[in-house]
Amino acid sequence: MFVRLALESDMGVLAELARSNVAETRPDMEFDDFKAEATFYRYLDTADPTMWVVEHQRRVIAFLVAGMYEYRVAKGFYTVQEVLYVDRDHRGSRAALLLMKELIAWSKRLGASEIIGGNDNNFNSDRTAKFLGHFGFEKVGYSMRLLLDGR
Repeated sequence: MFVRLALESDMGVLAELARSNVAETRPDMEFDDFKAEATFYRYLDTADPTMWVVEHQRRVIAFLVAGMYEYRVAKGFYTVQEVLYVDRDHRGSRAALLLMKELIAWSKRLGASEIIGGNDNNFNSDRTAKFLGHFGFEKVGYSMRLLLDGR
């Protein structure tokens, strides 16, 4: 099991994992193949966002999507763990650990001042917080949402 940057040849399996992620964590949302493909090509063209995968026995089983952002009114920049997803058959493996270690190393290499992580979908929030806490992440407030489309 190892982590690497996503390759163009991973697009199909990443789309399927992303579809599973949306279905599992945000069933109120409709997965959009076109947007997923556009995001993947934006990654390939600009590295924004940046995507890593975990490969196990020649199969992609997990992925992490991260972004990099400047502070609006302060010097410096930070990175954000936007999506971390491990397929159901490999949860409890080292996949999420490997992805987070890579995100932290990448953020340090870039010179980011902090990493924002967690979840904004209320899916396994306590487990996510405990997992990120092992890396030194701290709770710093609340994420809240107001749905505007009547769902």
